[in-house]
Amino acid sequence: MNRFAVCDKFQQFWRGGTSKPIEGVLCDRNMEEELMSIENTPQLRSFLQMWMMSGGMVVSTIEGVVNDGRGIQLPEIQGRDFKEELVNLSELISKIVSRIE
Repeated sequence: MNRFAVCDKFQQFWRGGTSKPIEGVLCDRNMEEELMSIENTPQLRSFLQMWMMSGGMVVSTIEGVVNDGRGIQLPEIQGRDFKEELVNLSELISKIVSRIE
């Protein structure tokens, strides 16, 4: 099978202010399935830059908190729900880890 295929996502281009399909536009068959990398995804690059600067320190600090074993009382931060932010972070990190090849 040809490694190129018509990609619906990429076959429309702007002409004169209206979007018109251009039949037969070819692209690599894996373009939509392409793996995220720091070269093609600015958000991933930014995340990894932040992680490289302080990720080890964050993990070490979290290990210390977990190893302490006591319950945790969080300070109130006006306009923010710190616990909900941590729950969201946990879920997002879990999703990222599950997608790493």
